[in-house]
Amino acid sequence: MKICAIISEYNPFHYGHLKHIVDAKKQSGADAVMIILSGNFTQRGEPCIVNKYVRARIALEAGADIVVQMPTAYATSTAEIFAMAGVKIANSFENVTHLAFGVETEHPELLQELAKFLAEEPKEYKTKLKKYLNAGNSLVVSRQKAIEELIKNDEVSFSQITEIGNILKQPNNILAIEYLKALIKTNSKIIPVFTTRGESEYNSEEVVGKNSSATAIRAKLYKTGKVHSIKKLVPKFSYSLLKEEIKTFGLPDTTLFNDLCMYALKMSSTDDLKKLFDVTEGLENRFHEVSKNTKDLNEFLLQVKTKRYTFTRIKRIVLGNLLKINAKTVQSIYDLDILPFIKVLAFKNDSEELLKSVSANTNLIIRVNNVDNQPNNLYKELANIEDRANQIYYMLLRKNNSIPEYTPDLLTKSIKL
Repeated sequence: MKICAIISEYNPFHYGHLKHIVDAKKQSGADAVMIILSGNFTQRGEPCIVNKYVRARIALEAGADIVVQMPTAYATSTAEIFAMAGVKIANSFENVTHLAFGVETEHPELLQELAKFLAEEPKEYKTKLKKYLNAGNSLVVSRQKAIEELIKNDEVSFSQITEIGNILKQPNNILAIEYLKALIKTNSKIIPVFTTRGESEYNSEEVVGKNSSATAIRAKLYKTGKVHSIKKLVPKFSYSLLKEEIKTFGLPDTTLFNDLCMYALKMSSTDDLKKLFDVTEGLENRFHEVSKNTKDLNEFLLQVKTKRYTFTRIKRIVLGNLLKINAKTVQSIYDLDILPFIKVLAFKNDSEELLKSVSANTNLIIRVNNVDNQPNNLYKELANIEDRANQIYYMLLRKNNSIPEYTPDLLTKSIKL
């Protein structure tokens, strides 16, 4: 059995995602599609508009055969961590032969050249990267400037030099490069499959019918507060499940979420903040000082943001503080060959053969057990983070309806087939 993996958030699932699944299966020639899905919070440091189980069900309706979860500790981190975790999950399964992801270029071979270069990180590149970082630029901008300078000085060469600048600015391309880097660094046998997403620009908030991005759809949903407003922007099955969930539990309360984040910041010492992933160069002091003098998260973000520290980076750190995710846990992904567990969110009723094929060489889990019986400390820490993430997420839902029965769903035992 050949399986094509896709790493995604589906927040929410739209027509571009549907095209991606169809194209990925067709281009890979795979027998089945596995979705590696983020949990209840996103890489942007925000709560998902519906919980992970609903998003997993939508993925099955779209043609996926099994949905597994990327632990929240990794799914809410940088693009490099997100990609490395996704690839290592895919690597855990012998039958995953392909990994499909969307790109915004007609030159995927150039993405592979860039990924190989960045995976090797030549000395001259590191020197120039550090120069631009020290000048106060973000990592993405610094990387682009460093490579462009190397090209200008004839210190490095690529097949399509004129395309480099454009490629390094596009979010899907940036993530694609991270996937390719992770495949290279893990010596993976998985074959990359490049697809075009068939949607508007990734971060665009412009509503353009069936080509609207997830960002635009979320913005419209929160602005109107009505699920009906996005009916024509997502596939029918996605709309139906979104409507049912949001009608019952509402959208996550972003005001409450912001207040919880501010409370956690105000209760944190500089030592606490220093232990968070991506907190460098005394950033913990800036966080601590600004949080003492602000009441609103948006005001906090505006005061902390700089050219180097982007909104998204700061929001990830803020979420990490709320969920108590320390840097050592996030960085553990680099030391793992196989994750201590892989949580199954959903699978098709007729997929027993698929489950047998994917459960042979990994700790695939679906049922609740006691985490204290687990000897692996990383297992316990990842599970406890998931527990906190679930608890906080359900706090954000409408209170005049009963919350779904809660269980710490990563404290589990392996499937035995």
